[in-house]
Amino acid sequence: MNHFVKRREKAYEMLNQEEKKEVIIGTPETINYLTGIHIIPYERFYGLYLNAEQKYCKMINPTVDTNCMKGRIEDVTYTDEDGPLEAIKSVIKGNELFIDKDYFSMKIGDVLSEAVTKIEDIGTIFHKMRMFKDDAEIALMQKAADIVDDAIAYVRTKIKPGMTEKELLLMLYSFMAKIPGVITDEFIILALGAANSANPHGVSGDYSFKENDIILMDFCAYYQYYWSDITRCLFLGSDIDPKLEEIYNIVLGANQAAVAKVKPGVKACEIDKAARDYITEKGYGEFFLHRTGHGLGLSVHEEPYITPTNDLVLEEGMTFTIEPGIYLEGIGGVRLEDDILVTKDGYHSFTKTSKKFEDSIISV
Repeated sequence: MNHFVKRREKAYEMLNQEEKKEVIIGTPETINYLTGIHIIPYERFYGLYLNAEQKYCKMINPTVDTNCMKGRIEDVTYTDEDGPLEAIKSVIKGNELFIDKDYFSMKIGDVLSEAVTKIEDIGTIFHKMRMFKDDAEIALMQKAADIVDDAIAYVRTKIKPGMTEKELLLMLYSFMAKIPGVITDEFIILALGAANSANPHGVSGDYSFKENDIILMDFCAYYQYYWSDITRCLFLGSDIDPKLEEIYNIVLGANQAAVAKVKPGVKACEIDKAARDYITEKGYGEFFLHRTGHGLGLSVHEEPYITPTNDLVLEEGMTFTIEPGIYLEGIGGVRLEDDILVTKDGYHSFTKTSKKFEDSIISV
């Protein structure tokens, strides 16, 4: 029995426990999780139907993607002219249907309402399932993390004064795109220099790096549908603004404090608190502008979220980022991000690139 079959068996068990007998899932990442097939819906309806009571599933998809399940799952197709209603009705057995309402549009909701008399939200079943990574997923995530580590090692030998943020972004992209298994249609890459690094969600532009600039790189590798996500800061020279050196070492301390806290039984909010308290005690609490981390896997942002209010208790197999930061407008920002796996006795860091201050300096 392969791991996709095992996941579906677990899904049927959990759905039956909650008396959710018939389900249609639209979220592409969850469909991938259950079948191993990645779909791109665009504007058309795609839905994975699960009958928990009878333990089988079917894919509902347009004729343009006939056999999109590659023979792994039976598919039921519809034409663009007819629309999906009759195909949906042909697979549903009863009058109550559970769907992931946070994914489907109200327009699709209207279509589904014509097929059954009662529609309910599926809830958190699949979010919970996807939080726990199996050995196959962990191996893919480690490979994705190895790729971002290798990308940093490559570009740090190429960065020079005069290079633009966009040029660095493209260099990172090009390096990763050449690696077999890397998917190039969904990348998140930020390369920000000097004062631009103070914007946590800045956009790489035409700024040319100057000697002694800070350069913040926050980027992902998307490897066989699993994500890594890393942030590192480099300094282009050794005559560094003392304020940037100060906040770098504070963020490093916060990152290390949060990582060291990770183990089964600890709450997500306690991880956030470890980072936030460290930065606050150093006098920069108001400049830590975001949560400490987010879940990682088939989505680049998923459960569990490492926030001040999340009381979720960490368990073995959960994966997430830890990425505290300090952002000083007009000066620059520092963020240090690692990808973390909760293990039986503590944690494993997928990302390995050094965070030591002295290792972040590029000689020019």
